[in-house]
Amino acid sequence: MSKTGGESKLSMLIRAGCEGAKKALELAQNGVGEVIRNKGEETRFGYPETAYGLPILYAFEGLEVKKISDVVPVLEKMKNEILKINSKELIGVSDGLELGKATLYAAEVIEALKYIENERAYEAPITGFVPDAVLRKLGVSLVDDTIPGVAVFFGKGSDVKGLLHMIRECQEKGMLIMACMDVIEQLKSENIALGIERMLYPLGGLTAVIHAVNFAVRAGLSFGGIKKGQEEEMLNYLKKRVKAFVVHLGVVNEVVAAVALGALYCGIPIITDCDLPELDKLVVVEKDATKVIGTAIDLKGIKIRLTKVPIPVPYGPAFEGEIIRKKDAYLEAGGTRSISFELVRMNDNTIDGKIEIIGKDVDEIPFGSTIPLGIVVDVAGKKMEKDFESVIERRIHIFLNYAEGIWHAGQRNLNWIRMSKSAVEKGLRLKHIGDILISKFRSEFSGVISRVQVTIITDEEEVKRRLPEALAIYSERDKRLSGLTDETVSTFYTCLLCQSFAPDHVCIVTPERLGLCGAINWLDAKTSYEITPTGPNQPVEKSDVIDEKKGSFKGINQVVMEKSHGKVEEINLYSMMDKPMTSCGCFECIVAFVPECNGVMIVNREYSGDTPTGMKFSTLAGTVGGGVQVPGFMGIGRQYITSRKFISGDGGLGRIVWMPKMLKEGIKDKFEERAKELGLDGLMDKIADETIGVRPEEVLEYITKKEHPVLKMPPMI
Repeated sequence: MSKTGGESKLSMLIRAGCEGAKKALELAQNGVGEVIRNKGEETRFGYPETAYGLPILYAFEGLEVKKISDVVPVLEKMKNEILKINSKELIGVSDGLELGKATLYAAEVIEALKYIENERAYEAPITGFVPDAVLRKLGVSLVDDTIPGVAVFFGKGSDVKGLLHMIRECQEKGMLIMACMDVIEQLKSENIALGIERMLYPLGGLTAVIHAVNFAVRAGLSFGGIKKGQEEEMLNYLKKRVKAFVVHLGVVNEVVAAVALGALYCGIPIITDCDLPELDKLVVVEKDATKVIGTAIDLKGIKIRLTKVPIPVPYGPAFEGEIIRKKDAYLEAGGTRSISFELVRMNDNTIDGKIEIIGKDVDEIPFGSTIPLGIVVDVAGKKMEKDFESVIERRIHIFLNYAEGIWHAGQRNLNWIRMSKSAVEKGLRLKHIGDILISKFRSEFSGVISRVQVTIITDEEEVKRRLPEALAIYSERDKRLSGLTDETVSTFYTCLLCQSFAPDHVCIVTPERLGLCGAINWLDAKTSYEITPTGPNQPVEKSDVIDEKKGSFKGINQVVMEKSHGKVEEINLYSMMDKPMTSCGCFECIVAFVPECNGVMIVNREYSGDTPTGMKFSTLAGTVGGGVQVPGFMGIGRQYITSRKFISGDGGLGRIVWMPKMLKEGIKDKFEERAKELGLDGLMDKIADETIGVRPEEVLEYITKKEHPVLKMPPMI
């Protein structure tokens, strides 16, 4: 392509984008005008289940949209910008990017209009807007490269086989996939499973591509500490930290051109099969479907960690949320249905790569069977330690769920497994559980494991014979781990996984305080350090005690200041009111001060209702994350609630006055055990939930009636 021809093509694309931006903006303004005429200027406006109203306008304009009239001025401003660009005789790349920005604003409004009448504007499996809670749930997987990148498909594939090849390649590499327009129907016609639980999100029509953009923008707002209106900082974040790319397939019309310019405005590259003008690192033409994803990966510098597993079904994080219903299960084991267990144990006699089946494999088991099942994984290695067994064993859950056609829940002798009929028809067998575990343990734990052997047991008598050994090992571990306290160790660990998204956040993981994501405990961090000494988990000597009650240590503060690039000088591990530990954004729960009750409330990210702070989880999360200290608010892992060290510097467990009912039920047994140990028998019944009320005065009335211990505690501030 000559320079002149390229410039001409580019100019034509931008001119088409200008017409598309005009159409999108006109549609947005007409929709807003109709709502104002019919419902009034005060009509509530914004996406559900987010702290950011309309995230694009919040991030770039600093506009907190709450009512429909809030967007009128910014749409008018964009209209004038388009008219100014359209009047130019020559328009260039900078003009095209401004048109892209206008299109993003218009698309955000067009999609939000769909939610005025119904918070569920789309019917499953179409997702539409992806809630904040989903973004936060994916947080750890995004930052540790389990999900190495986000692929956004829009348009219509001219070759369905080529489209399927690209989708499968993304799934096998662990990508989060978002799809728009005709691509969705093409995937449906090929029986590709879609939906929020499958990491293949069908967003909707053309303007629904905005949900991919505002997903990326909210990553910056939630994890990156970027504030509203910091447009330059957000654009830099999207370009450098968000590993996303767009795959455009099919015809380019005016609105498609405008949407493409919107992606380019955010620094998100486009790989297309159309004859578009190429722009260095932003627009690449690739017509060979087998090369598209590889080209995109190279373009964004995406690192693929996922190991190729030798099994006859697709394998990757995309299948972790797969649900196999009983009617679709070829076989199941465990749960309350049969005797079952899984065990990882150190064994110097391990024969590397050996897979042994004791009993029947699938070929000899009738469809619909419930079987006994034992999974024993023997491991050996010079750096392997007894304490690592439980850490490695817990990964069985994730590794098996990555296989399409295997569903796994629970652990130890409380596990539950199903294998689908369709997977068995593709050749999946029980012996492939061995292939999965050997491949994954070798790759994920190569620093401590050199040999792996797997025994699969379906013979009931043999399962019963081996179960007592497993139970004895579980019991021994529990006793050993119960002796691990913050006082009995001299070393804590950092966790810097989330710094790829939240550059200034530092987690300090202790025996009695796991990471706020809920995924990293002290043993996990210790194991991670042994495997990767230069990795995100580094040992930290506590050193001199500054304040034992609040959990302030000189050694910890020095490391936190260094690793937060000087942004955080001190933290108190056991206080939320005075210099609390920072949060990135992928926390499981939020603890918040309720001054009227002299206590705290805890809300989990799955709860979408109101809380005594006057804010829902998503709004609270918007103020807590980003690696900043916010006294009175703190992100935590769910298990920390039942720790002896739970805000012990502020009064501990007895400070809790409100939790959602689902959270209370989920932690009930461990909570009551810990409360009894602390002399707070019956505390759970004295804690209010949403069925009691969500206003502070309602909570206060309830805890007063119940004689909650917080009423006799000293003031928190």
